[in-house]
Amino acid sequence: MKSKIYKIATSALVFVIISLNSCKNLTDGYSTDPVKITDPSVISISKYLSGIEMSLIAVYEGDLGFYAGIWSNYFSGDDRQFVGFANYILSADYMDSAWRTIYNNILKNHLILEEKAKTESNFRALAISQVTLALAMGLAADLWGDVPYTEAGKYPAALNPKFDSQSSIYAAVQTLLDEAIANLNRNIGTAAGDFFLNGNKAHWINVIHSAKARYYLHTKDYQNAIAHGLSGIAKADENLMAPHGNIVDKNYNTYYSFLAQGQRVGYMLANCYAPALLDPAKTATYRGNRKTDESARLWWYYAPGGLSNRSAAYEPNYSCPEYKDSNQYSGFFGSRASFPLVTFEETKLILAEAYMKQSAPDPDKALSQLNLLRQYYNTGAPFKSNAFLKKSLKYDDYTLADFAPVGGIANTKGEAQNTALLREILEERYVSLIGQIEGWTDMRRTKNFLGLPLAPGKTDFPKRMIYPQIEVNTNTNTPQGVGLFTDVPSFVAPY
Repeated sequence: MKSKIYKIATSALVFVIISLNSCKNLTDGYSTDPVKITDPSVISISKYLSGIEMSLIAVYEGDLGFYAGIWSNYFSGDDRQFVGFANYILSADYMDSAWRTIYNNILKNHLILEEKAKTESNFRALAISQVTLALAMGLAADLWGDVPYTEAGKYPAALNPKFDSQSSIYAAVQTLLDEAIANLNRNIGTAAGDFFLNGNKAHWINVIHSAKARYYLHTKDYQNAIAHGLSGIAKADENLMAPHGNIVDKNYNTYYSFLAQGQRVGYMLANCYAPALLDPAKTATYRGNRKTDESARLWWYYAPGGLSNRSAAYEPNYSCPEYKDSNQYSGFFGSRASFPLVTFEETKLILAEAYMKQSAPDPDKALSQLNLLRQYYNTGAPFKSNAFLKKSLKYDDYTLADFAPVGGIANTKGEAQNTALLREILEERYVSLIGQIEGWTDMRRTKNFLGLPLAPGKTDFPKRMIYPQIEVNTNTNTPQGVGLFTDVPSFVAPY
């Protein structure tokens, strides 16, 4: 019996050895990548740059925007897990995707691009990547407060990267943006792969100044916000926009893909406050007056009566009449509608707010910036729904008398003139930033100055995103005891 077992075991061992040798022969040469698709030394800078830019779109236009939009009353959560989101119920694993995109797709690939760009003296591409990283890390600081940065992307040297303070992240963002300007001014290299602005140096520098103004506003450095806002984007055709198209599952607007496609239609509607501000039929909430007609803007962002869901008071306007007529326009959330990242509109309103929040408020300069934006809106250019729905609009210039406590058409609360003007500026920011995360950031940093409605039965609103489950599970430095209703450090102080 012992001999028989030995023979069986020997036969089995011989079979395994033969099998292994056969496998070795079969897989010879397959352990290397013949096209070296994962080898940074042979991948062009342009591929890294376009990938980083696409990842930035995914962060600004993806899940984080859905949650922020519901909490700031741009959207309503109406089905499945979105009902939970609307009631401020959110688990940490919902943060995983955006966190991975920021750190794996943007930061890590930027570090590779940076090394290659310096070796190849391509400082234009490096500058654009620096701006993209700054926008990603600035948003991360806005949303989570303290986040990894100085030790991030340095595995295995830093297995548990430390969480840098929010203030140090904002400072690092400003440094990145300064370095980007310096690198652009070297006029060395190309910008192949930049599908945002096609390497246009002047436009990128304007975007950088507007981005700097944004983050100075967030840190209450109003003088620097003004200085950089004045050097920022000066007209809307220089906006930093995420381009989209009509190719299914390839380049659709992210909101359109979610709102109009697949099995999630009806999860997120707009039975909420923002459209009621813009709807002349809602006399109790409508923000219009004899100098302001919001009809076109309402239809640009929202569809009263719904689209696929006719029981909705409003749905986000993802209509796409351009499928039938190339001369028509989609709604703001249509399939090929470009999505705003850094804009002229935001820049004008940064300036207007900063002039009112500086130590010596300057209502004349604030109103001038607000009116420059209203003059642009009065052309009808941004609210393209007006082109096919023929809705009316009006944005006549305001005067300071319009904000007077008595008789001011833009002061319905009878407030002090400066308070009423600041309220109008913040309310204009609110409706100009529909669908953008920045609207929720405004709600948090101003302590909900506008009094946006909370979820039924709630006495507080979400003050931050919670730390992702993947970071909690793998990084021992992840802060503990930080919940959805904990202010990020820079937004703790009164507005």
